[in-house]
Amino acid sequence: MIDLLAVQNPFTLKLALFVGAFLFAASAALVRPSIVQPLLTSIQNSPGIMHATAAVTAFAGGGLLVAHLDFSSITASLVTLTAIWWAVEGLGLLAIGHRLKIDSPANVRLYALSNIAALMTGVVLLIAGVAGIAFPTEPSS
Repeated sequence: MIDLLAVQNPFTLKLALFVGAFLFAASAALVRPSIVQPLLTSIQNSPGIMHATAAVTAFAGGGLLVAHLDFSSITASLVTLTAIWWAVEGLGLLAIGHRLKIDSPANVRLYALSNIAALMTGVVLLIAGVAGIAFPTEPSS
């Protein structure tokens, strides 16, 4: 049974703990549209803030992908998929963010909903990181 919970890359569990804590902290309040609206409006109204936010997001996602492109377990996959999400979001905002109406009511709702998924992913990664569980996708032989 212990073999089923073994992680192939020890870095995965360290990243799971860090990424999970970040997702949990960053998304906990952003599930509420009343908090999301002023955040997205301030980003929309300031090209500098939008550029800085996008650059940091793209850099964090891309850097994480360089360090950890791993789909060997559910935990590793969640870390990698989060990195892809950040890289795509950041690069997209860098490229076309100035053309988007990110603070529209529909986008505020969508962003709040996406933070529910981020919050749940953060909880799973935190549990995996603290407990040292890789949640393998298939049993080892």
